[in-house]
Amino acid sequence: MSRLHPMSKLSRWLGAIVLGALLIWTLFPLWWALALSIKQPQDFFTAKFIPFWQFRPTLDNWRAEWIWFDDPAGLGRGLANSALVAAATALISLVLGGLAAFGLILRRYNGLPVWRLVTLILLPRVLTPIIWALPFSLLMVRFHLQDTRLALIFAHTTLTLPLAVLILHSAMKDIPMELLDAARVDGANWLTALGRIVAPLLAPAALATGALCIVQSWNEFLFALMNVQQRAQTAPLAIASLITKDGIEFKFVGAHLVMVMLPPLLLALAAQQVIVRGLSLGALTD
Repeated sequence: MSRLHPMSKLSRWLGAIVLGALLIWTLFPLWWALALSIKQPQDFFTAKFIPFWQFRPTLDNWRAEWIWFDDPAGLGRGLANSALVAAATALISLVLGGLAAFGLILRRYNGLPVWRLVTLILLPRVLTPIIWALPFSLLMVRFHLQDTRLALIFAHTTLTLPLAVLILHSAMKDIPMELLDAARVDGANWLTALGRIVAPLLAPAALATGALCIVQSWNEFLFALMNVQQRAQTAPLAIASLITKDGIEFKFVGAHLVMVMLPPLLLALAAQQVIVRGLSLGALTD
């Protein structure tokens, strides 16, 4: 036992070092953006990250951000569009994903194979988005939906729906089928059983799925870039638009990055327990 104690202590120290390195690796982009947002113009191109020690901070960049926030070229429109598209994408993915997952459960209940349907559902995730980005854009032009938030909702739902189906289906497998049998005996149809029995039990998984769908929609760039002309600009595109013919507008880069990175980060921190619990549902089932 005396020989094992030093090794155990060493393993704990190594684990702490690895976790610390991962934490620094994860939070450094946010710290870099925050430091850039309070730098003086002469410090933009210097490797200085510690305010008051390496450089003198200023709030001039945040004042400029506030002045231009509601401008069509500012970040306000991008944040509003991203929030609306992400919320709608998550809601649609939960509704359609829940129905599809319940359908797979019923097929299993009736002894029917589900792998063909699962393969079809996973197809948008298997194919590289660039493959169907151009056909999708042409389809949106054909239906006069280019440069609209509705086109982005369609595109993002296509990306998030397979994730919603897989997570909700995995969680539904934990629900005893005897509950559904009892509901059927009492005269409830399948939709009633889904709404009154299955849905309340899936609340943690649904919240976790919704959070993941929101984050994926919030960060999506390719379809937003191909769809936008002026009105449907999202938050990531607002950052990309800072690269102009005259150079990069560094006075807005840091503040833009902070405000775009914070919402998904705060969402993950607020819902971390729900996300862990929701994603662990179904983990012990085959």
